[in-house]
Amino acid sequence: MDNVPHTLGKEERLCSRKAIEELFSGGHQSVSAYPIRAVFMPREEPGIRIMVSVSKRYFKRAVKRNRIKRQIREAYRLQKELLLPLNGGLDIAFLWTSDEILLTEKVFQKMHNILQRIHESLSSVPSVS
Repeated sequence: MDNVPHTLGKEERLCSRKAIEELFSGGHQSVSAYPIRAVFMPREEPGIRIMVSVSKRYFKRAVKRNRIKRQIREAYRLQKELLLPLNGGLDIAFLWTSDEILLTEKVFQKMHNILQRIHESLSSVPSVS
């Protein structure tokens, strides 16, 4: 798995309004490692797409929201190979559920925990095909 590029390109972003509505409407699962909650849903097309959301309710200033989003994206980018042995695709939304900023190392730990739990839950479920 060393040949996995540690990038996060446009094709890995979940930005379609229809896909986002589908993700949150139903048929999804979620795992949480406070303060990050991940909502995910398998799909037929290959590839993993993600989105990151930090609510204005927790941080009024965009600078703080953007910092947390950068931390989450970076933690995912460097650890995404935990999800790659999947067949099919996956849509994931990472949601921040706290009003405090964590150290980057803590965010990495929480992301590692979440990605492992997503992989375990998808491994135990038969494939969507």
